[in-house]
Amino acid sequence: MSSNGPIDRIFGAILPRAVNAIDVDEVVNSVDVDALVERIDVNALVERIDLDQLLQNVDLNALLQRVDVETLLAKIDLNDLLKHVDVDALVGKVDVESLIERVDVAGIVNRVDIDQLLDRVDVNALVARIDVDQLLAHIDVDQLLARIDVDDLVRRAHIDAIVANASKGVTARLIDTIRRQLVGIDAVMIGGVNRVRHRSEHDETDGGVVTGKIAGGASRLAAYFVDAVVISVSYGFTTALVGYMVNLFSGKKIPTSFHGWLSLGLFGLFGFLYYWIGLSLTGRSIGKGLVGLRVVRSNGQPITPGRAAVRMLIYPLSFILGLGLLPIIFAKRRRALHDIAADDLVLYDWGDRPAELPAPIAAWVARRSV
Repeated sequence: MSSNGPIDRIFGAILPRAVNAIDVDEVVNSVDVDALVERIDVNALVERIDLDQLLQNVDLNALLQRVDVETLLAKIDLNDLLKHVDVDALVGKVDVESLIERVDVAGIVNRVDIDQLLDRVDVNALVARIDVDQLLAHIDVDQLLARIDVDDLVRRAHIDAIVANASKGVTARLIDTIRRQLVGIDAVMIGGVNRVRHRSEHDETDGGVVTGKIAGGASRLAAYFVDAVVISVSYGFTTALVGYMVNLFSGKKIPTSFHGWLSLGLFGLFGFLYYWIGLSLTGRSIGKGLVGLRVVRSNGQPITPGRAAVRMLIYPLSFILGLGLLPIIFAKRRRALHDIAADDLVLYDWGDRPAELPAPIAAWVARRSV
């Protein structure tokens, strides 16, 4: 140690003077950098570099601030760079699920201008590229239909109401047409009788509307025929049903034909109840309802059950030689014998629709009323 002391003192005195005497710039300029780089073993140099320690000592923020990004990008040949990129390997290293979890979908959707996006969509070109046959081939029609709630679909579309209204409309127009023709026949018959009897009867119809006017013979005759058919069919059905029930529970058979007077009496009782119940409740029978007639008291009030019973008790007497029915044609108030007995009137009444004459008859009545 002591033998080295003088040497150290010599180098300590000489070295600073030698360093100060060196012109660094001249030395650097005289260095052949290319030759120097060629002699550097880069691999060995890299192996000797402790990257972790290097990165710890690097101030990345200061480094990035000094980087001129635009100049850097301008010098980069992107096409050449992309040629060296292994896309498959790059995609393979991407954790797609983690990437998707970090995507704010709601934020992206909120930033999308839907109107502008739709304006840029060429719908015709999009539809033209759809292979409809191939699309339909992939549709499982049975499964699609199985998932359709038909009852709910019909309920929401109000199909039943549409069908009901359409049927009601057609039926109502047909019934009104028949009623109009009957009212027209009544008007012609009444006009003819008045002319023959030289009786002036001012008809106060309003534009051919006869609602609330006393009904004529044609309408009442049509209502009678409808009621006769309904009574006959319903009586036959009722007797057959009663016979079937008796046979079912007792094992006994009721004769298909009773004694003449008994059968006639039962039929008469059935007809009485048919008319009496209908008139007492609604002032109509089925026939009168279809033709558009209503039975009321002579003062316009609804007919009572008692007056309806009197009317039906006298009803058969009106048919003796037809004498009790003649006043319907010839009398001014057109009341039959049973109408007079019950003190009632039979009027035109179509419910929620006006009872109207056919257009030609209405014009004829209007001319007569002037």
